[in-house]
Amino acid sequence: MRNFRNIYRVVVIALLLVCSAQLSHARKWSVSTNALSWLNMGTINAEAACSINDKWTLNTGFVANPWEMHTPTYVNLRNRQYGGYVGAKYWPWHAFSEWWVGAKVQYKNFEQVGLLTSDLKKGDAVGAGVSAGYALMISDNFNIDFGVGIWGGHIFNFNDKERSGNFIFLDNLSVSIAYIF
Repeated sequence: MRNFRNIYRVVVIALLLVCSAQLSHARKWSVSTNALSWLNMGTINAEAACSINDKWTLNTGFVANPWEMHTPTYVNLRNRQYGGYVGAKYWPWHAFSEWWVGAKVQYKNFEQVGLLTSDLKKGDAVGAGVSAGYALMISDNFNIDFGVGIWGGHIFNFNDKERSGNFIFLDNLSVSIAYIF
């Protein structure tokens, strides 16, 4: 798990360096948050992106959910997760406007219980994903971004070797609010 965090940090630093080097050529930067993730037991999330030309943006983001809920029937609901990703999006029309397709690499540490099953599921997931969506331009500085994606990879469950394995999940169902500057 420590190695994955170090790799993620190196990739994020490299992305920031590339974006900084492109600052004179980058037309726009954006920050956004996915409103649907907030509805998932208050999952904190944010994404930052920079355009490197008229058609491509580089993006990085994170999710965090440290919460645990207790129901009146003493059932614990937990969807703890900590993770991040780096990726790129291609915009056929123009960066931050209309349709887009994207790809990313992602890491997530998770612990889930009580949502769909009473079994505790936990581990570290590493993989790659693809997504597509549409950015509805509200003004020069605001977009509402609709998207859906899938990601697959490998789950490392260090406490239970039998539960480690490959996966493919629906990921990143999003209705994001983006500020572009």
